[in-house]
Amino acid sequence: MNFTLYNMRRQALNWLLPKRCFQCAKPLDDDRGPICKTCHPELPFQDHYCTRCGQNFSANTDYCGHCIKTPPAFDYCFCPFKYESTIKELICKLKYREHPELAKVGASLLARELIDNNIDSPDALIAVPMHVSRLRTRGYNHSALIAQNLSKTLNIPTLDNALTKLRKTTPQARLSLKQRRKNLKGSFELKKIINAKSVAIIDDVVTTGSTAEEIAKILKKNGVDYVQVWGIAHTL
Repeated sequence: MNFTLYNMRRQALNWLLPKRCFQCAKPLDDDRGPICKTCHPELPFQDHYCTRCGQNFSANTDYCGHCIKTPPAFDYCFCPFKYESTIKELICKLKYREHPELAKVGASLLARELIDNNIDSPDALIAVPMHVSRLRTRGYNHSALIAQNLSKTLNIPTLDNALTKLRKTTPQARLSLKQRRKNLKGSFELKKIINAKSVAIIDDVVTTGSTAEEIAKILKKNGVDYVQVWGIAHTL
C-alpha cells in the first residue's frame, strides 16, 4: 500500500474514533481505533482462517477443504474477529438494541484491520440490503451504516440502492446451511448498472457465507470480476 495513502487513511480513521475505549471506557490516547492499547490485544482475533470463505480453521494452508472442493462465488473473505466476547456484544447492541451509532465503532475496528493487513481496495462497497418491512421495524440497515463509515475512512464509494431484497426471509440464524441457501435463493435483485470491476460486500457477521454467495452470483453475472466479503466478525 502506498505510504502517503496509508497516512491519509490513518487520519480519516482517527476522525471516526470515539473519545473513550468501547470496552473499558477509559480515554483513548492514540489513533489505533475505538479500543485502547490495553484492551486491543484482548479482542477475539481470528488466528488462522480460510482466505476464500473466512472460516477459522487450524490447517497451515490458505484454503479450507470445502473451498478447495467447492469454492464460493466470491473470491476473498476478510473478517478479522471471531463472533464472541466484546465483538459479539458490539454487534448485538448495534443490530438488536437500537444503537446505530455503534456502526462507527464497528467500521473503525474493521478499517484498522483492513489497513494493517494491507487488504486490496475494491472499486466500490455494497452493503447487504434488508427487506423493506424489516427496515421499517428496525429503523436502519446496520450493514449500510457500516459501509457508509468505511466509505468515509477508506475513500471507497458505496453502491447505494444498487441492490434490493425482494422478499422477507426467515432469519438465517434459525436455519441449517441447506435451508439458508434455499431461503435466500432469488431474494436479491440488482436495480442499477454497476460500473465497477471489483466490489466488497459489507456485512456485520459472516456465518455460512450464504448471503454473500447469493449476492456475489448476481454481481458476477452483471460484470463484476472480483468480489470480496468484508465483515466485522465470522462465527466459528
